[in-house]
This record gives sequence, C-alpha cells and structure tokens, in this order.
Amino acid sequence: MRLTRAFAWLALPAVAAAAWAEEAPQRIVVEGRSNSAAEQRRQSTVALTVVGRDELDAYGDTSALDVLQRVPGITLDGDTPKLRGMGGGYTQILLNGEPAPPGFSLDTLAPGDIERIEIIKGPTAEFGGVAGTINVILRNAPKRLQREWRAATAYRRGVGAQASTSFNWGDRTGDLGHYLPLSAYTWANGSGFETLRLSRLASGEISQQRVTGRDEGRGGGLTFAPRLDWKLGDEDTLNGQLFLQRHENDNRSQRDTSALLGPAPTSVQDRSESPGAWELARSQAQWVRQRGDGSRVELKGSAQSSLWRGAGRSQGQDRAGVPGVLRDTLSSQRERSGSLGARWRQPVGEAHTLSAGLDVDQRWRRELRRGFEDGAELFTTSTGVPFTARIHRDTAFAQDEWVAGERWSVMAGLRAEQARLTTAGPVGEVANRYRVVSPLFHLRHALDAKGQDLVRISLARSIRVPEVALLLPRYNLNASYDRNTPNTPIAADSAGNPLLQPETSTGLELAWEQHLAGGGVLSAGAFHRRIEGLIRRRIGLETVSEATAPRWVSRPTNGGGARSSGLELEIKGQADQLLQPLWAGAPKALQLRASLAVYRSAVEQIDDPDARLDGQAPWGATLGFDHSLADKTFTVGGNLSLAPGFSTQQTDRQRVWRGPARRLDAYVLWRVDRGLNVRVAANNALPSDALSSTRVDDLDGFAASADTRRQTSTQFNASLQWRF
Repeated sequence: MRLTRAFAWLALPAVAAAAWAEEAPQRIVVEGRSNSAAEQRRQSTVALTVVGRDELDAYGDTSALDVLQRVPGITLDGDTPKLRGMGGGYTQILLNGEPAPPGFSLDTLAPGDIERIEIIKGPTAEFGGVAGTINVILRNAPKRLQREWRAATAYRRGVGAQASTSFNWGDRTGDLGHYLPLSAYTWANGSGFETLRLSRLASGEISQQRVTGRDEGRGGGLTFAPRLDWKLGDEDTLNGQLFLQRHENDNRSQRDTSALLGPAPTSVQDRSESPGAWELARSQAQWVRQRGDGSRVELKGSAQSSLWRGAGRSQGQDRAGVPGVLRDTLSSQRERSGSLGARWRQPVGEAHTLSAGLDVDQRWRRELRRGFEDGAELFTTSTGVPFTARIHRDTAFAQDEWVAGERWSVMAGLRAEQARLTTAGPVGEVANRYRVVSPLFHLRHALDAKGQDLVRISLARSIRVPEVALLLPRYNLNASYDRNTPNTPIAADSAGNPLLQPETSTGLELAWEQHLAGGGVLSAGAFHRRIEGLIRRRIGLETVSEATAPRWVSRPTNGGGARSSGLELEIKGQADQLLQPLWAGAPKALQLRASLAVYRSAVEQIDDPDARLDGQAPWGATLGFDHSLADKTFTVGGNLSLAPGFSTQQTDRQRVWRGPARRLDAYVLWRVDRGLNVRVAANNALPSDALSSTRVDDLDGFAASADTRRQTSTQFNASLQWRF
C-alpha cells in the first residue's frame, strides 16, 4: 500500500503538467549549443562523461573495453568495468538503456557498432545504480550512406592467434533509414599458474600441497544488430532494433598436485575440458513523439531470450597411474524476459522541465545440471533437477529539472522500485520481495558567466539488487576435493541464498570541473556512501546431502553495513594548455590525460583496517597520451594504469589478498587516406605475474591458505578500418 501511494505521488507532476500544458501557449525552443561530448558533459546537471563517435573512431580500437580503459574513473577487473572502484553489481552495465543480458561481455562488442557510451557517475532517477551506470547506445541509422569494414588480428605468446572482422552498412531512403552491422570474432586465452595450499585435515594432520597447471580457452562468435527507423511525420518516429549474438567456447585445464607436507594427494594429475555455446536474441521497439516546444513522449518495449549450454569432463589419476572417477556434466541455462516502458517530458514555464517514467519487467530463468560418474547419472538436490527463478519488477520515477538562474540548475526526483521473486528447487518454492523509494537531488552551479568553471553536488539513495545466480539455492561441489572426503575452507563449496535482500546506499558527492578549449577538462571530486544490508559470502562447515563427510560451504548473506569514500582527480587536454608554464613549446597535437583515485571503505561489523568492500583497491592511477605526427598521418599513443596490492578482510576469519596490477598499452595509427586507417598495438607491454592469496583462520589460530601466481603475457594487435 505504501508503494502504491508512492506511485500515485510520482504521477502527480505528470498530471499537473499535462493540465497546465493544455492551457499554456506553445513555445519554440531554439538552441545553438554544440552537441559534442565535451559540451554534453559541461551542460549536464549530473556527473556525466560521453564517449562519442569521434573518440570511438579515433584510435582504431577493436572492442568496447579498449575504449573504456582510457576513460578516467573507470578501472577494469578482467573484462568487467568498474566505477568508483566498485564492481560486483555496484556498477550498472546497460545496453540501449536496458540491463545487459547474462553472458554478455563488452569485449565482444565492436566500437563500430556503438553510437556513444554514456558514463554516469552516481545514481539517477531514471537508471538508479550505486556507483554509477555505463550505458552503451548502439548505432542509429545515418543521414547519408555509410559503409565500413574493419578487420583485426592479435597474437599472444603461448596462447596463439585470434581475429575479428565487421562490416557496417547504413543508409536512408526517404523517411526510412537502416543500419546493418555484422561482426565475427575469435578469441584465445591461456595462462600457467602455481598454487601453494596449506590446510589441516579432519584428522588434525597438517597438509601442504603444490598445484601447477594451465588453463586455456578458445572460441568464436557472431553478432548482428540491425536497426530501422521510420519518420512518421514531423513529430513522430518509430524505431526497431534486433541484437543477435552467438558464440562457442572450448576450455581446457590441467592440474598436477604434489605433497610438500602431510599425506600424498588422492589425485596427482587432473585433466578437464568444458565446451559450451551461448546465444542471445533481443528485440526492441520504440515510438517517440517530440514537439518543437521541447516536450517528448516515448513508448518502448523489448523481448529477450538467451540460452547457454555446456558440457564438462574431468578425470584424475593417482601416483600409480590408476585413473580416478570419470565425471561428466551437462548444463543448461535459459532466460527469457520482456519489458514495457514509457517516458514523458514536458517543459513548464521558462524554468522547469518535468519528466516521469514507468518500467515493467518480467524475467524467467531455468537452470539444469546433470552429473555422471563413470557413466552413471547422479540425482541429488543440485544435479538432475531444474532450478527456476521468476522475477517481476516495477520501476517508476519522476523528476523536476529547474533552471534556477543563469548559473544554477537543480534536478530533484524520486525513484520507486518493487520486485517479487520466486525461486524453486528440489526443496520447494521460496518467495521474496522488496520495496524501496529513493529520493535524489543534483545541483549544478557555474562559477563564471560562460559556465567553464562549475561545481556539482548530489545527494541520492539507491539500491544494489543481488544477481539471480546468488539467489538460486543450488549447491555446487568444489571439484578440488572428492565428494566423499572433507574439503578445506580455502576450497569451499558454494550455494545461493533465495532470501537475499538488496543493499541500500545513501551517497553524497561533490565535484569541481574546469573546462578548457578543445574539450580539455580539470576535475576533482569526492564522494561518501553508506551501505546497509551488505551482501557478503560467509564460509561455514555444513552437512550436505551431496557428500558423505561435512563440507565447508560459502553462502551469500545480508549482514550489517559499510562505508565507502573516495577522491578522484582528472586532467585531460592539449599539451600547449596544460604544460604552458613548464614547456613553452609544447605541441598542440599532443593530447595528455591522467587520473588519480584514492578510495577508503570499511565494513562496520569487522574490526580490521582491511575490512574493505570486495575488489575496491586503496588507489588507482592512469597516465596516457596521444600525439599526431606528420600532418596527422601518424598518431602514436599509450596508456599506463597502476593499482597497488591490497588485502580484504571479508569476515572475522576470511582474508583475501590481490597483488599489484600494472598494465601498459601502446599503439601506432597510420591514416593511409581519408577512408583507410591501419593500427598496430601492444597490450600489456610490461607483463608481470598476477598474484593472489586466500586465508581462513580457525578458532585455535591455525590459518589455512592458498597462494597463487598466474602468468601474463603481451598481446600484439594489428587492425584495419576502411570506409568506402
């Protein structure tokens, strides 16, 4: 009932504005401002960075991740981008304003398929998001004929070659426009590793083992994302888009285990392989009516289906060479979803613009995992039976954008969310629900008449919704230990929690920006967030039906609160502007960029200085440049990112450590002619091994641990872009 009243309050501004608009005279708004990415950032009331077509084309990148790694304030954790140093669902990834589907990776999306990337640092009434939102907008139909072909190849020592190619064709015939992008790609990954494991067996004997091995993965796929738009008149436009993607992969692993202390391992040599295939089909339709007075109405709908199928086979052997149990698995994960949405925007008078929106989303997910041992199928509470999840989510927002004066703009709004979740498995159905109303306030003040210097203040509440994988009550056995022998805390099994609730976050942000000619910017920002209902994994000893011995199991739970604060500095622009006092002859063609971020976080229920949020490093820094040479025929550039090693105390007895990270990328771009570019690059040019450690303390002071060193290597890339 309370949320129903909240939705009613949210609708009041729309009703009032519609009544006012019927009586108010029509006004014509003529704006002469540039629509460049730099201008959009300067004019935005919220903290916004836009990567437009010019920057997407400038460097000949082969994937969206290559683009994002140069954006200040974004750090990469594998193939997952993070804002404010916060991943794991805190940073929201959207595709055309809709949540990215499970299994989708920005590494498979070519820059030529993207119209722009919007990076919103912090929650908004329309999108929410705790740390912020990365919204990838796919290409629109062009105003005139465009054809483009891209091809790229890459090689990494010890891994092999990979390649990609894409073709884009866009044109317009009268009121009908189309854009047809098609891309194909392959990938290859591989690395060797060594792990030292220290544990205490159920008998009390201390065991230390060395595990050496190698993981390899290869695959390829196709993406096709056609888009049509039809101008129905001076005010109405109808858009339709498909996004089709399919890829296959084949992963292989080998493990060799030797005893340094204690009894010999049951299996000294393990081999496994896991081929799989993933496919996605998403359709979107949108009707927009936009009038000359600035009012806008939008109706949209989407439907999506994704399917993942995989198989696995593993077998070990003992010191005498006798093969162990042959284990096979067959897994499938199907998800279907549909959504309907509406957006409304109406200027009111000369100073206010009211907007509101409503989204209804329905998702259904089914997972099935079958297990076999020496050909005989196993039927347990986690294998041989399906797990399902049904999620119905309603979201509404309303906000008022108020130009309070020549230098002041304010955006105040409410975002209301409710969801009903039902998960089902062998033990029956579990129902869960949540309701949250979040107020948001953003203020922008220009310190000078031209708006080149400005400050922003934001105060907002938002939520982090747990991923479906965390909700399913499936139990997953850790394959490092046979099901009939006890495992250890550093090789725990895992299970979901269908009763998880969203985390709620209340944040305050303050930022200053100075905009320079040519798109340069100097900025400094600080933020503080308080998180309640923090989701953390806890490891405990349990009796489970899948094993004959007690097992250590890791489960996600809501527990207590946390705080996160940070300071972010950014500098970007032409060398002749930034270095004028130090270097009088600095070239205008040299573009510089640098960023520094310092983060602090604390989990309140853990008395330890390292009780930080998972994955949030104490600091991170980037330094990069792009220099055009010889009448812009050649451009050279590079990007260096650094992060320190740090420990995270996850619970009173669980600690993980991640080693320092360093990545240097460099490239040379040759503009052969107006339509042809060739790019050669080296990624991770100064490779260093990735180090990590996990430790779990027992009540008597003994610490079980696993220390891992994983190899990394340089990847060399060559790409070609041809417009014709």
